[in-house]
Amino acid sequence: MLKSQLINRRADLRDCSIFYQRSEFNSNLVPILFLHGWGISTEPYQEVLELIARQHTIIAPDLPSFARSPYPHLIPDYDTYAKLIVELIEALNLEQVHIIGHSIGGGIAITLDTLVPNKVKSIVLLNSTGIPSVSLPEIVVRRAIEMTAQISIPKLKLQFVDIPQVFTHNLLFNTGNVIQALLISLYKDLRHLLPKVQAPCLLLWSEKDLTTPLSAAQEMEKLLPNARTIAVEEGCHEWGLWHPEKLASITLDFIREIELS
Repeated sequence: MLKSQLINRRADLRDCSIFYQRSEFNSNLVPILFLHGWGISTEPYQEVLELIARQHTIIAPDLPSFARSPYPHLIPDYDTYAKLIVELIEALNLEQVHIIGHSIGGGIAITLDTLVPNKVKSIVLLNSTGIPSVSLPEIVVRRAIEMTAQISIPKLKLQFVDIPQVFTHNLLFNTGNVIQALLISLYKDLRHLLPKVQAPCLLLWSEKDLTTPLSAAQEMEKLLPNARTIAVEEGCHEWGLWHPEKLASITLDFIREIELS
């Protein structure tokens, strides 16, 4: 087994303490900031984080109030999440970052760029939220279909330990923000912010995503000033967890392209 490239760290902000993982810092590269999806933490993303960390500096926090980043208040919107992540960026003395944002992490990335555009070198929106498309009753059915479809994929620890364990922990000990983050993901519309995003964006999506459908990516691409979409055949909303090599390869290729431009 290869030695982990990731080191566990903690940053104390004004109102909370943020747990994050990072790889060895390479001063020649703008680091990648990885923002995870709704209801979980960085834990289920370990395979893809390790793959990226072998080639690029990466920083991956548990979002405020989730898992190892306790937060005492209800977080009402993307703006509050984004401001807390800006605090983290400043606490770590990062001049700029590339951002990979999955699901609600993508919505936070969009918002963050509009708050501090000088800090964001590029954005990879991975099956991102930001364009509401389904109601709460619909999402329950769609998630059930997606999770059932993924049972056949041979990653048993991910399916039956990592994701359920961290989600259950968050639901038990962070109930308010888990529910509120779901409502943000489903109903908060970021269309008005998309034309203001200055960083080049890659919209990386599964064709089979039922949670944030490919049509959302297509609409985002039209509204973003500098964006392109890559649609993959694999998986559903969490396809990158099941196919970490492909996710790491595509995102690193895009980021290298930005670094060289």
